[in-house]
Amino acid sequence: MKYTENVMDARPSLFSIYIAVFVSIAAFSMVFPLLPLYAKTFQASDAVIGSIAASFALAQMFFSPLWGALTDRFGRKPVIAAGLLGMSCAFLLFAVSTSIFMLFASRFLQGAFAAAVLPSARAYVADVTKKEERVKALGRLGAMLMLGAVFGPAIGGLLAGNDMSLPFFVGSAIAFLNFFFIAFFLPESLPRAVRKKTPFRGISGFRFKESWLALHSSLAPLFLLAFAWSFLIANKQVALPLLGAEHFSLDVAAIGFLFAVMGILSAFVQFFLIEKITRAIGSHLTIAVGLLASAVSFALLPFAPVTAALFLVASLAGLGAAVARPVITALISQETSEGQGITMGTASMFESAGRLVGPFVGGVLFSFWYAGPFVFSGIFVTLLIGMLLWKSHYLKAEHQI
Repeated sequence: MKYTENVMDARPSLFSIYIAVFVSIAAFSMVFPLLPLYAKTFQASDAVIGSIAASFALAQMFFSPLWGALTDRFGRKPVIAAGLLGMSCAFLLFAVSTSIFMLFASRFLQGAFAAAVLPSARAYVADVTKKEERVKALGRLGAMLMLGAVFGPAIGGLLAGNDMSLPFFVGSAIAFLNFFFIAFFLPESLPRAVRKKTPFRGISGFRFKESWLALHSSLAPLFLLAFAWSFLIANKQVALPLLGAEHFSLDVAAIGFLFAVMGILSAFVQFFLIEKITRAIGSHLTIAVGLLASAVSFALLPFAPVTAALFLVASLAGLGAAVARPVITALISQETSEGQGITMGTASMFESAGRLVGPFVGGVLFSFWYAGPFVFSGIFVTLLIGMLLWKSHYLKAEHQI
């Protein structure tokens, strides 16, 4: 975008947004390994657990375009702050839930407000970086996300030892403190002059017309790849804790530690290696190799003979996804000349579709066959990448869209 050239020094702003994302994801990810087990205390079936997780993505699908339009019109800072405050309230509601209906409602609210935070943070990074710096900057944003995912599940597992609801209270408090930090210390990245020139389309943000048009745009392969990545991750968040608990006899703390190991390795790759990898083999091949490695590893997870092998294969699945995701986001951003917010919101809609379908499919298939979610997801993502290679040739070389 034109105005990124006018940023005198992006580093303080980027540091602030990195910290904001780290804290947000730490609060948010501490509930992921616990959600299936917490829902079990309400006698929820595997299919219901998948549906509760999917309600988060359903809300994101509705609200992501609206938040994207709002962030382009009114700025990144107020949208991120509103999302964090809403997340704090939603976590609190989840903690005091007394029925499955309340779990559904609070999870839906978490998705609605979470849809404001990460897409706006990605748009923030795009505002203050040049195109050639974007893979590195978004890789570091992804690394902070992964580091948050390291501490979150580990802390959640420890806190849940005596009271399963305690991590949700802590998550609410952390989200509120992060809201305070954003509201008072984060500088706005989108100049007022640019915001004034951007029309707000109101409730049209709720329509799915944008997603249909996106599938016919030059960015369609990247949106589909974002869907594939999200589908794998969402399946992992639901199916892996169930697999660990029921077939490897892992307790809550061990499952949290497993997610922490995956997060540490992924953060290391995104912070230190992602730029070197893309320079060596190209951005498009990086995406293909990363997603394929993640898909194959994920399909092999339920067949791990021992717990150590489970940790190893899960780490490989996480590394592949960690390599692919920031590059997908960077390419989407680089091909967007204006309206970074609405573009990231549209990309988030496709990710949300993956999060909607993934947990539901994972929960249903797990109830029939414990390996079902893993094998199906691996085959699906592999076939999708193969289709893109065959139909569009998009991933074969440094194709310019």
